[in-house]
Amino acid sequence: MAKISAMDIYKLLPKTNCKKCGEASCMAFATKLQNKKAMVEQCPIMNAPKFEAKKKELIEVLSPPVKEVWFGYDDKNHRATLGGDEVMYRYELTYYNPAPFGIDISDNLSDNEIKERAKYIENFVFERTGEKLTLDFIALRNASNDPEKFKNALQIIQENTKMPISLCSINPESIEEALKIINSKPLIYAATEDNFEKMLNVILKHKKETNKEFALVLSSKQIKTLKGMAKECLNHGIDDLVLEPHTHPENISETLDKFIALRRSAIEKEDKLLGFPILGLPINTYFYTLNNNSISQFIEEPDKAAGIMEARTANTMLIRYADAIILHGCEIWELMPVLTLRQALYTDPRKPQAVDADIYPIGNPDADSPVIMTTNFSLTYYTVTGDFEKDGVKCWLIVLDTEGKAVDVAVAGGQYNGENAKNLIEEKGLADKVNHNVIILPGLGAPARGDIEEKTGWNCVVGTRDSSQVGDFLKKNWENILEKNRKK
Repeated sequence: MAKISAMDIYKLLPKTNCKKCGEASCMAFATKLQNKKAMVEQCPIMNAPKFEAKKKELIEVLSPPVKEVWFGYDDKNHRATLGGDEVMYRYELTYYNPAPFGIDISDNLSDNEIKERAKYIENFVFERTGEKLTLDFIALRNASNDPEKFKNALQIIQENTKMPISLCSINPESIEEALKIINSKPLIYAATEDNFEKMLNVILKHKKETNKEFALVLSSKQIKTLKGMAKECLNHGIDDLVLEPHTHPENISETLDKFIALRRSAIEKEDKLLGFPILGLPINTYFYTLNNNSISQFIEEPDKAAGIMEARTANTMLIRYADAIILHGCEIWELMPVLTLRQALYTDPRKPQAVDADIYPIGNPDADSPVIMTTNFSLTYYTVTGDFEKDGVKCWLIVLDTEGKAVDVAVAGGQYNGENAKNLIEEKGLADKVNHNVIILPGLGAPARGDIEEKTGWNCVVGTRDSSQVGDFLKKNWENILEKNRKK
């Protein structure tokens, strides 16, 4: 599907250049709309009754092939958003809306266990390249099949957290009881071939009586059936839909084939009945592995084996179009690789992750501390500073603007050069901070040594290839280097 141009969007706007949207012109606003940096509602003229048809047409052409669906609270900091994709492959543009990760809570747990697990999910975080990676929602699982236990568990979660909630039950009675007390927009899992009519009646009754929103998961092993269910929901005005083509833990390749078929139908074939986010259930793999005697009998810790298999399934689903996933295991060793992959997939390939170019004091350096030069690629910066902190390195760290490229790539591309170094050193007054004129370059920066020395007038010493070796390098060499290059 071809991406709509800014000119196509501009033709549907009022073309008054009134600036009421905050932009200098309607064309500038059109460009912002094209790049998902503005919303149609920001144009007050488009909100007038006489522009209703144009506004509807504009929203339609701006809508991505995969519908964007959210659940949770009106507060955007407490909601999970999924879908909204426009392309099959990340390099074509980028992927939007990082896939929300949910962790299950069984209603068979005790009240205190439910509370503690909910708080753990809400507070889980680890930091990578300066970004805090967290979990996104709670999947309340009706393991008991008891409507009252399900309702009680929901009440406990709502009293102790403000996490978005997926109500996971194929029992319409349990969903009906939970909807009576839910205080946010839920993701309802699931309407299936077997319960479709009853589930539809329950949620339509809820919608009529409360006028509250919800998102609904449609679950079937057959894509044709999913399409028919989606059509029926749309006929009843239910359009916040999510598709779940059944996760086959014993044959994950079959599941991935369905994921690909659904995404291709939405984007390449423009099938609006299948243009909805996809839900993956690695949790099925967890329990399949745990309960499969042919596997667990040969493993001393079957729960760890189940966690490993679950993480593997989650990663394969992420790279094959899963827009949200539900997991059971919540140990750091299982979640780190999954969250790290998600972070990588949902960075914009057109904009490498970068930190600000600057000269950073590491470990409270003084005038006799070494000066070390690296690049502003985020992964490089946080790896270097992490190694330096671990080894107690005190230095002035020159973070050169290399357009977010790593050292070897920046050397090859010409961004790691003397002119950039000269400008930053002079701008930040490095010469006034130290009693020497030495810059230590990483081993991969050696080819740029001559250019940097010539342009900056500083002496360059080639150090180690890896930042984890810098601490030992300085202990062995820095005093001698400093003595030879100390300012007179």
